[in-house]
Amino acid sequence: MSYDFDLFAIGGGSGGIASARRAAEYGAKVGIAECDRLGGTCVNRGCIPKKLMVYASHFPYQFREAQGFGWSPVESSFDWSKMINAVNNELDRLNGIYQRMLDNSKVQLFRGYATLLDPHTIEIGDTKVTADKILIAVGGHPIKPDVPGIEHTIVSDDMFNLKEQPKRIVIIGGGYIGVEFACIMNGLGSEVTQIIRREKILRGFDEDIRTSIQEAMEKHGIRIVTNSKLKIIEKTLDGLNVHLEDGNTPEIVVADAVGLERRDANRILLSWV
Repeated sequence: MSYDFDLFAIGGGSGGIASARRAAEYGAKVGIAECDRLGGTCVNRGCIPKKLMVYASHFPYQFREAQGFGWSPVESSFDWSKMINAVNNELDRLNGIYQRMLDNSKVQLFRGYATLLDPHTIEIGDTKVTADKILIAVGGHPIKPDVPGIEHTIVSDDMFNLKEQPKRIVIIGGGYIGVEFACIMNGLGSEVTQIIRREKILRGFDEDIRTSIQEAMEKHGIRIVTNSKLKIIEKTLDGLNVHLEDGNTPEIVVADAVGLERRDANRILLSWV
């Protein structure tokens, strides 16, 4: 039987693109479908944009430290929108590179969600194509817990598109992504409260590392509330009331944004309010 493609990849992340290009190098006719930016989580919603924000968050500390080496005090202000625009411009540049890589490999890109109609037929919008082999490389997405007020949350993708910097932010979860965002936002000047269910952050990591990082975070002004879990998020005129329970005394933390760290089958993600 004749097919439109020898291989069709559903998902334009690192796995889908690498597989598509490698197959094309061996002479296969390859198609790929992606509804969003090319490159997947690391390029668009993880490693690269987050590390750019980490880099930006280090400057206030470096300005202060420089005075100990003879530099005069630096008076500087932070522009959230300018940073976000710079981050997204870099992502656009990288996506252009991925597009050229596909073009040079003669991999045909279809923009949109792909649906399997049968073992050899894929539908992307109004287009139907067939393929001998179909690779599913769609990645994962956050699973929100069944907590009252969770409908106010947005996923981590939107963190890089927030129009304004939250002055007060609560991050719920002590995994490495939650810890990294807590440090980023603290460095950029937000008031940060991190809520964890245990005594220490970074469960599963080396004990000395956990202790040292938690102490350093608190020293830099991040408030870490231990042995607590989320009960309800209440939206008010003054912001978001985050209701916590620790088995003893309930607590309410008021914030402009709430980060909820969740784990799904594939990776840890962060949701934001």
